[in-house]
Amino acid sequence: MAKNIKKAEDILTDDRLVAELADKFDKSGDINNDKQFKLAVIIYRALFRNRAFIGKSQKQSLGLRIDQSINAYKRRIQFYRIAAAAVFIGLLAVPSAIFLNQESDLEKFAKNAPSVKSVTNTRLVLAEQAIEIDKRKSNIEYLQNGSAITIDSVAAANQKLALGEVALNTLIVPYGKRTTIILSDQTKVWLNSGSRLIFPASFTEKKREVYLDGEAMFEVSHDKTHPFIVNTRDIDVEVLGTIFNLSAYGDDSLINTVLVEGAVEIEYAGNKILGRLSSSITPGTLASYNANTERLEEKKINTQLYTSWRDGYLVFEQQPLGDIVKKIARYYDVEIVLDDPALAYETFSGNLDLQNSAFEVLNVVAEIVNARIEQRDDKLIISKI
Repeated sequence: MAKNIKKAEDILTDDRLVAELADKFDKSGDINNDKQFKLAVIIYRALFRNRAFIGKSQKQSLGLRIDQSINAYKRRIQFYRIAAAAVFIGLLAVPSAIFLNQESDLEKFAKNAPSVKSVTNTRLVLAEQAIEIDKRKSNIEYLQNGSAITIDSVAAANQKLALGEVALNTLIVPYGKRTTIILSDQTKVWLNSGSRLIFPASFTEKKREVYLDGEAMFEVSHDKTHPFIVNTRDIDVEVLGTIFNLSAYGDDSLINTVLVEGAVEIEYAGNKILGRLSSSITPGTLASYNANTERLEEKKINTQLYTSWRDGYLVFEQQPLGDIVKKIARYYDVEIVLDDPALAYETFSGNLDLQNSAFEVLNVVAEIVNARIEQRDDKLIISKI
């Protein structure tokens, strides 16, 4: 039988031959003169001398135990793979989570600063005092060192600033008022009604950072080594020197950035694992960030539709009446009611002169959309004819 075996491994992998080999080895200590069989004997002596042969029932029991061990091993391997994947994802997410949850001193300050609803007059809040401005329009200017401040070309305050100190000031413009402010770096900001701007009295850091809640138009002074960043609740806009409009009212789901000239980069919350995303836009572009979907959409527009308020009028092109009423209500600090909800979807195109009263402005719109306007107590009511 052994003479027909060509290779030692064939012998050692055949249970019947291994049993015969073991029996003969135990009895005689040798087998025959076949070289392959002799090789098998040598291997057997090294590896299988103490091999035990068990019965069928024992084999079945042992097989069951082996199967259980294999399944347990597979479960452990699967667990380790899932755990490793979770750790890997966690490692990706941790830097992003840290970044997304980190608050700058400016953002922390903004949380505790007075809100727009807390004032009736325009208010400039300094470290040691608050200045009330009861005019509907006002102009504020900071001198280059940030300590001396003029309001409507009249000296108004002189705050003490330690060398290198970051002294945060707050400008609050309530509904029905507007203010222009020139910051210490000569950046000019037009602040619309119902807005709040937080800024350093003097820019002493590598980045010039401010915080906006509401709407403002910025004409940023160029400084290549000190980028200008506007922080809002959901997006940050970074520029070197440019003109753009940013609308980030707390009660709006959209934050709109309109670039007039220059270049800006918008950083916004995206995928929580991958962290924040960014997008650069070109002049004549509207970038709308939706806080609900966390998506940024861009399109080319007529910039006057979003910037004309700075010059005292509003321009609309097929704008829904619901959006128009919201803007006018903010500008004049007046409550406007659409008597029929369907009126919110009527569209209007044209220019509205903000030098006129709220009633006069709305009357122009009412005539175009075939509606009428009347005043009841402190409300302006628009109804279908």
